[in-house]
Amino acid sequence: MRPAAASSFDALPATGTAFAPGLLRAHRLFESSDLDDARERISRVMQPHRLQALERPRGGRSHMDFVRVGGIGLGTIRFGETTRVDVSHVEDYHLLMFCLQGHAEVLADDRMLQADGRHGMVCAPGSRFVADLSPDCEQFVLRLDRRMLESHTGRPLRFDSALDLQRPALQAWRAQLHLLLSSEALMQAVQASPIVAVEMERLLVHLLLAGQPWTDDVPLRIAARPAGAGASQAACVRRAIAHMEAHADEALRLADIAAAAGVSVRTLLDAFHRVRDESPMQTLRDLRLARARQRLRAGEDGITVAAVALDCGFAHLSRFAQAYRARFGESPSDTLRAAD
Repeated sequence: MRPAAASSFDALPATGTAFAPGLLRAHRLFESSDLDDARERISRVMQPHRLQALERPRGGRSHMDFVRVGGIGLGTIRFGETTRVDVSHVEDYHLLMFCLQGHAEVLADDRMLQADGRHGMVCAPGSRFVADLSPDCEQFVLRLDRRMLESHTGRPLRFDSALDLQRPALQAWRAQLHLLLSSEALMQAVQASPIVAVEMERLLVHLLLAGQPWTDDVPLRIAARPAGAGASQAACVRRAIAHMEAHADEALRLADIAAAAGVSVRTLLDAFHRVRDESPMQTLRDLRLARARQRLRAGEDGITVAAVALDCGFAHLSRFAQAYRARFGESPSDTLRAAD
């Protein structure tokens, strides 16, 4: 390995925001001076793997911080030694990694990549992952459960393995990640509410899809549209909306709605596009906005706009207020004041 050189993810281009996962420090799983102990503890959270010191031990200490947000795991790992991590095949999740400090040489999806504060990698399920870590390296790891990802996208997919953290299209994802890991109020809301957790999943997934190149893992087969498909699609949309209306106050993923409608996610997306010219999640958002308006107009004692937003699945008060004003022509605060 080349000599260790500090690389800080805080040194961002003008399009980025500083990234410091401060809240993760409150979720420390362990500290250890024994690599075998560290390997065992990390295996319980991630998966079994091999861990090897590449140089004479320096007496460094290992640690791991980790928290889950629905089907997404976020953490930091440091070994304090020049170390090789070898995962024979990544299990049922997509692994994203870059370095908060130090650097690493990584094999991911049969590509040799450099990881530091500006570059990282994404390893697909079933692929081998090998990383040679500098002694000062602290990894940031993001674990995206495959089924969770597909429940939001409706398709198996594979990200490009090279992650360029300076890519302009990734800055919105980075900013959202930073906000989640720096706002105690937001983290508490996500952990307290399954609805908010699923909405945070969806937001992080779609921002990553918008910023990181990806391809379908299974080629899409386009079939001819059969006669009577319009009526069938309209019925599918009606079933989906009925389910959303009945369960709008619960955590819903795209796959849940498709299952209730009795179709695949791709069929559901196509039906909504053809029948309503919008996505199922846009329809769900509008249903939740309408419920929020009902609660605000009721003017219950002690009710606040923030509490209503969180109860209806909106993690970001400012985005809730923007969507509310666009839909109803007034702010949520205006609605609440009129109810007093």
